[in-house]
Amino acid sequence: MRRHPVDITPLTFLDYPKKAACIFWYTGCNLRCPYCYNPELVLGHSKNQVDELAFLRERMGFLDAVVLSGGEITLQPQLKEICQDIKALGYLIKIDTNGSNPEILQDLLEHKLIDYVAMDNKMPCNRTWNLPGGDPLFGRFARCLNLLKNSGTPFEIRTTVHPGLLDEADILQMIRECENLGYSGTYYLQYFFNAGFTLGNMKPPTRRYDRQLLNRHSPLAIGYRNFPEDRGKA
Repeated sequence: MRRHPVDITPLTFLDYPKKAACIFWYTGCNLRCPYCYNPELVLGHSKNQVDELAFLRERMGFLDAVVLSGGEITLQPQLKEICQDIKALGYLIKIDTNGSNPEILQDLLEHKLIDYVAMDNKMPCNRTWNLPGGDPLFGRFARCLNLLKNSGTPFEIRTTVHPGLLDEADILQMIRECENLGYSGTYYLQYFFNAGFTLGNMKPPTRRYDRQLLNRHSPLAIGYRNFPEDRGKA
């Protein structure tokens, strides 16, 4: 039986660059990030089922794109079929992924079923955690990055940051590691925001990052998202 999204964000201008998009939220994840504010999706507790294709048929000509997120979208057993159905309606597709399933990503890229990818980089390679079964995440992330780099599909690398988890040295190491793997785009830092309960019961940060230090020493351009000092700016 096909698994449907458990929720839909009907409109966003932020999650797909320069496009009017919606977000489909799916359950299930192979990581347990302490800052994750979607625990009901990660743990699969939500039992809602949304008819995503009916939603899209009603919005043809209004929306440009669909963002597939979660949870970890590449764990969905019928992801290829989901993308084919969305593509048949004429929408662009972006996926949000933690970079843990290069085989799935390769299949989607080869069949031209995705148009944009946002891939998370979780930790410096010497601190990365293992996936279920003991497979290091960073090795899979590196394979995904290589696939994206050679695909011609637009993509970005991003990291959710909290000073209690990653300091400036960690972030710079992660950026250098991605540059060494051939990434040359903007590296996006997404500041943790306290949206209530998180998987790791994360507390609000007690300090701000030294952005001048990060900008001065980063080999790549840094994009800042949701940083406290930027809130309220036009």
